[in-house]
Amino acid sequence: MRETGARDARQMDSNMRIGGGVAPDLDWLAVPGAPFRVTGLPWLEQDGVFRRLPVRPSHAIRPEVDRLANFTTGVQVRFRTDSPRLYVRAKLADKYSMYQLAATGQCGIDCYIGGLGDQKYINTTRFDFTQTEYVSVLFDALPRELRDITLNLPLYQGVEALWIGVEPASKMAEFPGFPTDKKVLLYGTSITHGACATRPGMAYPNILSRMFPLEFVNLGFSGNAQGEPELAHLISQIASPAMLVLDYEANTPSTERLRESLPEFIRIYRSRHPAVPILVLSQIRLAMESFDVAVASRRDERRRIQREEVERRRLAGDGHIHFVDGTDLLGEADQDCTTDGIHPSDLGYDRIASRLRPVLAGLLHPIVEA
Repeated sequence: MRETGARDARQMDSNMRIGGGVAPDLDWLAVPGAPFRVTGLPWLEQDGVFRRLPVRPSHAIRPEVDRLANFTTGVQVRFRTDSPRLYVRAKLADKYSMYQLAATGQCGIDCYIGGLGDQKYINTTRFDFTQTEYVSVLFDALPRELRDITLNLPLYQGVEALWIGVEPASKMAEFPGFPTDKKVLLYGTSITHGACATRPGMAYPNILSRMFPLEFVNLGFSGNAQGEPELAHLISQIASPAMLVLDYEANTPSTERLRESLPEFIRIYRSRHPAVPILVLSQIRLAMESFDVAVASRRDERRRIQREEVERRRLAGDGHIHFVDGTDLLGEADQDCTTDGIHPSDLGYDRIASRLRPVLAGLLHPIVEA
């Protein structure tokens, strides 16, 4: 009987095959550790683990948020090497499990080459998604010259251990650094988190990180960004913020909860950072809004609540808070820019980042230029 399905496709097309064995003569270097710069983890130096919130937070967080904090969305590893070959070895907390998210997005690592403002994608890890550990090649036949490397870690999985493999005797150097230690902080829902990008570099915070020479910290907590005051306290502890994006509307349990949580969240953050720009971003348009009047009406009310809170604060003298209506972020044919009517595809994320770029450029102009 003729073989069909995914196995047949892999046999016919070598570009769809899972990566093979590893050359035995690679030098393996552990991350974190010299010369690697890991970004997107404000508490890494304190706790020493790949986790986006502190291991022992000063304010209690819900179990769901605690678990999601271990997912490495937005985490990047930066360094320089002249190695013609680059491999990664990863030990994940669990294996692939999400029906609407590609394995390469949930558990993969992708690679960009180039310095700040000039990064170009080259490859994504290939691996057996039924396993929790893998070794994969990112490139293996490039000319020997010093390159800036950025690795984007998995969006929806924890990383327990990570190693970088290079040719023996290759030069390894530290990432030259950003022009400032200021960080862009993004707190939000699964859309901020990165569902359903096909690979990590296509989540909109990661796309934006290639547009601006700053560290980006992704504090998206899929399905669980409810604007809790505890999260406001924790986020306010992150040093040197360049700006804060609040994109959590969709996860609030009710419209009334949004009405209550937004002023308190901003109040807590403002108590420590009175002049840091805050961008309140309403939810993107859902496909269902074209057919369900109740859904569209609820979204209109929530958008109004956020806009009015920003206007109220600006009238009270806070000139550093701003509002962006997310309705048009996906642009024309927005229903074709999602994977499931809710979460953006790579096309959707590219459109979101492109439309947010001038907004962030204006707010970040005193710090850097895009």
